[in-house]
Amino acid sequence: MIFGLNLPNYSSLGNRDSMIAIAESAEELGYSSLWTSDHILIPVNRPEPFGNVLETFTTLSYLAARTETIRLGTGILVLPQRDPLLAAKQAATIHHLSAGRFTLGIGVGYMAEEYSFLRADFDSRGQLADEYVQAIRALFESDLPEYHGRHINFSEALFSPRPKTPIPIVLGGDSKAALRRAATLGDGWYGLRLSPHAAGEAIGAINQIGHKRDFTLSLRVQTRVGGSVDDADPATTLHGDPDVIVEQVRQYREVGIRQLVIEPVSSTLSDFREQIRAFAQEIAPRLAE
Repeated sequence: MIFGLNLPNYSSLGNRDSMIAIAESAEELGYSSLWTSDHILIPVNRPEPFGNVLETFTTLSYLAARTETIRLGTGILVLPQRDPLLAAKQAATIHHLSAGRFTLGIGVGYMAEEYSFLRADFDSRGQLADEYVQAIRALFESDLPEYHGRHINFSEALFSPRPKTPIPIVLGGDSKAALRRAATLGDGWYGLRLSPHAAGEAIGAINQIGHKRDFTLSLRVQTRVGGSVDDADPATTLHGDPDVIVEQVRQYREVGIRQLVIEPVSSTLSDFREQIRAFAQEIAPRLAE
């Protein structure tokens, strides 16, 4: 099993100094990947934790220049509320500038108000995602990309630089539609805060639908090594004694998760760095493949 890190590009840690320190520490500690969250404009009555958030592509582009080996991913990008052609260009550019280290994680989101602010259709987000993913693949994979759908059309167009190595596209969510989308359109699945049992059921559904070879299975979970998380669901939060956490991670591995993206529960930079150190040195070595 490999371990990625959810980068807190939001809340009190969503600032330049924290991003640099956390990204560089994560790379030094051997994490496989960094993942950013995506929000743009949040309604005033729903500020936490995304009232303060750094834009996902811009943040990853900056961190591509501050790191050398760690992969960089959107975890996840709310694609239906963005222009898919621009998103494809941004993804391909980061992949190019990072020497092939980018992964495009895509989902449909959940905040109707944000869709409204961005003049996007919340009710059609699933259909939009299906088309947008296929259109982006055409841009990434074809010398003369062409796509004709209900919501997006292009032909006789040039998209350069195309990725020299494939950009993995992973799909988030655990609804039936999201799992179908991941299985049929994605190179992998990126789940969020599921118990081992629920993750296993999602993986079973994906396997039943059928998917590509080398399909990746990732899950993001909240963590706190050596401490507790208030009001946490014990089935979906890894906290407390390292021995307990190791056993929980083993349960995720047994159901098929191959990359666990940890989301340390912390509000200060010093504590966050200590948490990622503790997980890397006290948990990960006991579970490495």
